[in-house]
Amino acid sequence: MIKSAHVANLFLNLLFPQKPYCLICSKKLVESSLHLCQQCRDKIIPLSGPLCDKCGKPLQIQRKNMICQDCQEDYHAFVQARSYGHYSGILKQLINEFKYHGKPQIAEVLGNLMFDVLRELPWPIFDYIVPIPLHAARQRERGFNQAYLLSKVISRQSGIPIFCGLIRIKPTEHQTLLDKTLRKENLKGAFKAVNTHKIQDKTLLLIDDVYTTGATSGECSKCLVKAGAKAVYVLTCARG
Repeated sequence: MIKSAHVANLFLNLLFPQKPYCLICSKKLVESSLHLCQQCRDKIIPLSGPLCDKCGKPLQIQRKNMICQDCQEDYHAFVQARSYGHYSGILKQLINEFKYHGKPQIAEVLGNLMFDVLRELPWPIFDYIVPIPLHAARQRERGFNQAYLLSKVISRQSGIPIFCGLIRIKPTEHQTLLDKTLRKENLKGAFKAVNTHKIQDKTLLLIDDVYTTGATSGECSKCLVKAGAKAVYVLTCARG
């Protein structure tokens, strides 16, 4: 049963809608669907300059071999990975508010930034968008899977359907607490593909919020390719 005070608040909000505010600086917005004022939005700078051909890591200088040291030392099953911007400043603040402070509406802002990148990339036509899954226990704790909410925005904008046949079968420690080697060990056997007949010889777009070492994206891509996918590309909002 809904409490009477809650009903009263809903009624008041209908009669007197609250003014929308910027999620970062709290400035009043013209439209409630914007979530960010223009000044804060302009501070989210996309990645530019020379990038690793494989993972999209920013490189110090333009050079003949455009593969970063990490990708030379460690194989990733995906074809290519790209991100919108650095995991810093306002972009980092938005992602943290999104994931850890229960603000799923931020997916609209971040998902549209990612779609802007996708439109500019010379990538093939994708058969499915695949959100990187959370373990069921972690999703219950958070209340949602951030990668799935981002995928919904990109799917709506692009018309590419979502495939939710990648599941997390092993609870793992938070990747942020681990170094590169331990991240890979932490994720071994963590993912499983189901309903694999749908992705046979298909080209897939894997979605997550942050790319750090590539351990999660790499393990998920390996799982999907092993299950029959033709190729996997990775798109994230930020590059750690």
